[in-house]
Amino acid sequence: MKKKVEFNIKKSIKTTKDIFISRMLDPYTAKIAKFLYNLGFSANLTTFITFLLGMLGIVVLLLMPNYTGLIIAAILITLRNIGDTVDGKIARGSGTFTPIGGFADIVLDWIFFHAAFFVAIGYLTNHLALGFLCVTGFMSREFTRRKFIQNYGIKVTETKEAKKLPFIVSLVKKYDLASAFWLIPILLLINPVLIIYIIAIIEYTLLFGELGFDLVCFWRKSKGIAKKE
Repeated sequence: MKKKVEFNIKKSIKTTKDIFISRMLDPYTAKIAKFLYNLGFSANLTTFITFLLGMLGIVVLLLMPNYTGLIIAAILITLRNIGDTVDGKIARGSGTFTPIGGFADIVLDWIFFHAAFFVAIGYLTNHLALGFLCVTGFMSREFTRRKFIQNYGIKVTETKEAKKLPFIVSLVKKYDLASAFWLIPILLLINPVLIIYIIAIIEYTLLFGELGFDLVCFWRKSKGIAKKE
């Protein structure tokens, strides 16, 4: 019988220091990851359970549009948030990361849960169009970031142009939709409509700001290539 790999807490934590809330919670979520791994939870199983918890929270929102429903949904989404950061830590800490597991994590989070959540909040608050705008906002921003890396070779925040704006880059790095979800259960209990207003404003401010910055970077790069030719 193959011996179970011992969980390594240090390896389970990402070395990146970009996202403030996730980094702040790392020491605690790493311990939860170790506990679940020792209980027999794999990274992929945790990803699947996390997805189910999140979708269950959305179902509760739609079937129980009252304060009790909001409380239950907030608890389920908080558990989902914990699982969302724990599954990757289980994979890294146990050395069991697989490409298909990482792909499934992204697809279940971004395409299914995040999109369904914002549409559900839009429907619940009679702001369906704004809910869709949240979805198109973060999807568009992720797409443009990945296309920038593909064409430019590095992240937009790592360019020479970005290094001239350290304060703005620092602010941008501190925001991530996955981290914002740690605060969403609180906003859910205060006023659900605040969620889609805040996320839509942040996502589109970042999207248009980054698109403008991308154009500057590509223009300077093409100008440099033209000079060489």
